[in-house]
This record gives sequence, C-alpha cells and structure tokens, in this order.
Amino acid sequence: MFNSGLLKYSGKYKYLTVLSCVLSILSAAMSIVPLVCIYQIIRLYVENLSTKSIMHYGEIAVISSVLGIALYFVALSLAHISAFRVAKNLKSQAINKVIDMPLGFFEMRSTGEIRKIIDENTILTEDFLAHKLPDFAATAIMPLIIVISFFFFDWRLGVVCFIPLIISVICIKIMMGGENKFMMGKIMTLQEQMNKEAVEYVRGIPIIKVFQQTVFSFKKFHNTIMSYRDLVAGYAKACRMPKTIFGVMLNSFFVFLIAVAVVLFNSASDPIAVFLNLIFFILLSPLISTTMMRLMMTGENLIQAKEALNRIETIICDGSYIENGSDEFPENTEIVFSDVCFSYPEQEKNVIEHVSFEISKNQKVAFVGLSGSGKSTILSLIGKFFKVNSGTITIGSKNINEIRNSELMKNISFVFQDSKLFNGTLLENIRVGNPNASLEEVDKAITVAQCQSIIDKLPNGINSIYGSKGIFLSGGERQRIALARAFVKDSPIIVFDEATSGCDAENEFYINKAITEISKNKTVILVAHRLNTVIDADKIIVMEKGKIVEQGTHNDLVENNGAYANMWKQYQGASDWRL
Repeated sequence: MFNSGLLKYSGKYKYLTVLSCVLSILSAAMSIVPLVCIYQIIRLYVENLSTKSIMHYGEIAVISSVLGIALYFVALSLAHISAFRVAKNLKSQAINKVIDMPLGFFEMRSTGEIRKIIDENTILTEDFLAHKLPDFAATAIMPLIIVISFFFFDWRLGVVCFIPLIISVICIKIMMGGENKFMMGKIMTLQEQMNKEAVEYVRGIPIIKVFQQTVFSFKKFHNTIMSYRDLVAGYAKACRMPKTIFGVMLNSFFVFLIAVAVVLFNSASDPIAVFLNLIFFILLSPLISTTMMRLMMTGENLIQAKEALNRIETIICDGSYIENGSDEFPENTEIVFSDVCFSYPEQEKNVIEHVSFEISKNQKVAFVGLSGSGKSTILSLIGKFFKVNSGTITIGSKNINEIRNSELMKNISFVFQDSKLFNGTLLENIRVGNPNASLEEVDKAITVAQCQSIIDKLPNGINSIYGSKGIFLSGGERQRIALARAFVKDSPIIVFDEATSGCDAENEFYINKAITEISKNKTVILVAHRLNTVIDADKIIVMEKGKIVEQGTHNDLVENNGAYANMWKQYQGASDWRL
C-alpha cells in the first residue's frame, strides 16, 4: 500500500520502479549461481570427473556474476529515474499547496518545521526509492529462494537452516511491530521539533552571547533534545533482547549445520553425498545472514520513508483550506464584521468574541487597545488568514469566503510592524508589490513613501542589493521601502499593523507622512499603540479582551471619558515623561 502511495507521484515512470525491483531480484538470483557453480566444481573434483565440465561451470560462474552486476546497475538506474520523478512531484505539489495556503498556516508553523517536512522528507522518500526499495525487493525474496533450494538438496539440513531463519523473522516482527511501529513517527516528530527549536536558538545566539548563557537557557530546545534522547534510548532498550537473539540466530547457521551433519555423516550410507551437501549449505548459508541483516535495515528504511510520505501528505492532502471562491472582487470596499467569534487552531478559548463593526469605503479606521486585546487578529481575519468560528465578514456585501484568496490578496496591501525585505535589489523589493510597475511608477512610490533620502545615500541607488554581501537598512528604513511596495501595488484596501512600531522619531515622521499620502482614496485599517497617529482617523475602535468596548472619533471618545480617554491620558503622560 505504501509503495502504491509513492508510485502515484511517479506519473508515467511508475513502471520503472516495478521493473527495477524485478531486475534487482534477478540480480540477486544471479549472485547465487556462482556459489552453485563452486559447489558443482567441488563435487566434480571429489568425484574425479572431467576437467572440461569443471571449466564449463567456471564459465557459467563468470557470466552469471557479470550479468548480475549489469542487472543491478540497470535496476538502480531505473530506480533513480523513478525516484527523481517522485521527488520532483512531491516537492512541487507540496510547494504549490503551501503557496495556496492562507497566511495563518505560516503563523501556526515555523519556517524550520515546514522546511523539514517538505525538504528532508522528500529526500528520505527519494533515497528509499532510489536505493533501498530495489534492495528490499531482493532481500525479501533471497532467503526464501535459498531455503527452498536447501530442501531440494537435503530436507534435514534445510529444516536446520529454516528454524533460525523463522526465529530471525519473528525478532524483526517484534522490533518493528506493536507499539514500536509508531516509534518512527514519534522520533520524526521530535526531530522536527528539534529542528524548529534549533532555528530559534541560532536566531537567539546574539542574546545568548550578550547575557553569557548556554543552550540550557533555551529550555524548550534543551527539553526537546532530552525528550529525543529518552525516546531513542527507550526504543533501543525495547529492541535489545530481540536484536540480540536476531544476531545470535544469524550467526548460528554453521553451528546447527555442522552438529546435524556430524550425526548424518556417522549414520549415512553415502558419507560423500552428506559431505557435498554440507559444502553446499556452508557456501549459501552466509547469504541468508547478510540478506536478513539487510532486510532488517531496509525494513527500518521502509518505515521511515512511509512516515516521511505521511508527513508530506499532511500538507499535500490538507483539506482544511480549499480555494473555492470567485475571481471577482467587489468595487465597493466596505468591510463589515457581523457577530464574529474566532479562536486559533487547537485552542478552545475565543480571542475574538461577538465582534461587529462597519468600515465604509475610503474610510480610515484605527484599532487600539492593550496588547493581546485582538487588534492584529482582526486584521488577520480581514485577510482570511484564518476562518472564523462563527459570524460573517463581508467586503462590499460579499462574504470573503466567496472570494478567492489570490484575488483577496491582490486587492489588500499589508504593511506589518516588521516588514521583510528579500536578498535582492531595492528595485526588485519594491516591485514585489507589482512586478509590472514601470520605473516612473517606482520613482513615484519612492517619493510618496519618503524613500528618496534612503536611495540617494546608497552606492548604487535603487539597484543596491539588500541583504547578504549588500547593504543593510534600519527598521524604519525597511518600513519606508515596504510602504513604497504597498504604493505600487495600488490596492483599494490597505492594512497597517503597527507600521511605526520601534521606529525613531525621524522615521516615524516620514512613515506617518507616507501613510497619509498612500491612504488617499483608499479604505485604510490600522493598528497603533502610539495614539497620536490615529487622531485623524474617521473611526477609532477600542478593543479589550477580544471585544469592542468603544468606537467613535478621537474627540467623541475623549469626551466619553471611557477606556480610550484613559489610554489617551496615559499616552500623554508617557510622552511628557523625562529622564
């Protein structure tokens, strides 16, 4: 079932995987032929038969060896072609699915976690198909072929070899069955968690060095490592007894064979025949040991690859988000929340409770409130990052669930509090908002976003490369470039989430000036802690514990002497504070 699951991603190359397994089995069979020929040569020599017959078996041994190598080479070549196709299709389907997922998907998963699921698990499945599956097919058949041939020569010695073989198979079943069959999933889950925490640890190294801390200060990272250690140690302990018995059985063929052969030799009417049969068994029994050991190893690889495929398919087959809206975006950009409740995935408590409000077309509305009151969550819901638990959100009387995510993103610009710039020229970064923007449009965006002073001081102007081996900008300067990016996008709705957070006074002045210019004839929603930036808003909505407690203009809310008035007094007091 697992193989068929993988093969569906190989497309028209599906038959190559099957053919590679068949050729691998034939190659394994060819590896037995030289040993049979050696046995026949020994038999002919003992029986003093012709040298010509001995030469004949020698030729067969050489030909079968060469043929076996050739078949194995072709088998691996075909397996690699199919594996590369599967890896390509797996990765492309996973990436395409990720691209189509709402932004909430990325808020709930770290970059390291997504990278490991797609990248490392694809490598595991590719490696299994290219190398392990042909070997698995051969090693699964080889012991059976050898034991059957044993019974043809001497059923008594065949039974002697069959007993340790059966015990070895039972040991493999114990190690890979029961609770242990779920162990690989647990191990890979902890590996993903370690990968996620390691990324956070690397990002936090400057803080660690400043405060002279160690990895132990990152408790989640340290605890994950310890959990992984305990799990693997527990698994090794559980497999200790069957693994020991497995090893003993694989190395006991000679002991059983020689003991029984001595008994048979003393009671046989034809001791030479018993001796020759023993030679045959001694020649081929080591193959059982090596193939069983490889079978155990490839069996572990099979479980690992199966788990890897399951993890990739958690993304590819994720049905929690299905794009089924229309490509028509309403001309009227009025936004209405009607009794909306929302909780984040895997959390029971609502972070938004029965929220209702209206934002008219070309209106500027600000959300204010304490941290954790639900302001940024409101913005996420407008962008359909998540689906609401209950209630409706409409744009121009059209439910946002009826609008395709790509169309929604095309008509809404987001400027976050920590805008990201890509490793590329500033021109390329600005054109992310509109790849078809002309140089004249980009120049206008630079002027409106107050970026000209930034561009002028750079060695290559707008063609200066940002990031590794290039220029670096301050947080406020990055925000201004992000505003230019939003301007060239020219979407009817613009969302600002703490756009001036962490900026110095100069950058805050330029950013506020840019926001005023960019917001003309647009529907604007913004979140702000600095209340002086929302005084001119058409409506201010005050949030508290996921609920709306007040809404109105700045003057009206100050006169109401409610929550906003208290916030305004505190803000003015903080502004007047001096060291």
